[in-house]
Amino acid sequence: MNKLNALPLGRKLVLGAGVLLFIDTFLQWQQVSFGPISAGRNAWHGFWGVLMCLMVIVLLLWTAARAFDVALPAQVPDGLLTLALGVLIPLFALLKAITDDAVHWPAWVGVILGAAVAYGAWLVFSASGEKLPSMQARDTA
Repeated sequence: MNKLNALPLGRKLVLGAGVLLFIDTFLQWQQVSFGPISAGRNAWHGFWGVLMCLMVIVLLLWTAARAFDVALPAQVPDGLLTLALGVLIPLFALLKAITDDAVHWPAWVGVILGAAVAYGAWLVFSASGEKLPSMQARDTA
């Protein structure tokens, strides 16, 4: 528990909002009601939802591994990977919410939690000291 308390704010946000988003993915993001009977689907249905859910799992595992000092490949840039996943998660959550029919409130909660994950990922990236890759042409000579 001391390791969790000692984490920087960015990692706490990624873990906290990420766990809540993971739980939210099992709620009905789409729902249709016929009187007292309701039917729905969770976030794990459809292309955007499955990708978003898998990225949430990868980001949570990556962040938890970093938090608990698990040996990870040194050549993988921590801040850049966290930022990439953190930006794609709310984007895919929003795409799922606006492209599905009969969107229910958990979808919008998922978009908000995705935004919190993105903010935490930005804080992690900023603290890492890493830079975004340059898009300029490089000399090969």
